[in-house]
Amino acid sequence: MAQIATRVQLPEDCVQRIIQVGKKSLPSVLTRGIEIDANSTIMSEEDWRLPLINYLQYPALPSEKRIRMMALNYVMWNEELVRKSKDELLLRCLGNEEHMKVMGEVHEGICGAHQGGRKMCWLMRRYGYFWPTMMNDCIEYSKGCEACQRHGPIEQAPSVPMTLVVKP
Repeated sequence: MAQIATRVQLPEDCVQRIIQVGKKSLPSVLTRGIEIDANSTIMSEEDWRLPLINYLQYPALPSEKRIRMMALNYVMWNEELVRKSKDELLLRCLGNEEHMKVMGEVHEGICGAHQGGRKMCWLMRRYGYFWPTMMNDCIEYSKGCEACQRHGPIEQAPSVPMTLVVKP
């Protein structure tokens, strides 16, 4: 692990998949089930990152004002789009397929103990990931988890409708 932190090239047999997003962020070692390779990522036409990447790579081309304002919070780092957070971390921006893998790993995998949506969002930011609809996606994912619904606490609802009690 110390050699990986210093970015020394390791032999092929002991390379672990490490996703680093910047100098100040926490590297996340997610070896089970999640393999995100920046070079093999194919961006579709509806990918939210595409207009930002195009603007950051070619700022002279005409673009919308909304994209120019959003681009102030983003940087291209090693040919990847990263977001500058408020606490000076660089968060790797994920596409649609990638963020589903990360949510699954954080919720059910090596990182997870089936946390709720807000905790999942906090963990993913701590691991160095970002996408615009992160909070809503995490909440919906945790609500839709079958194991969480099956083994979660049962809500106690009264069997009859509640009636109003008037104080004399």
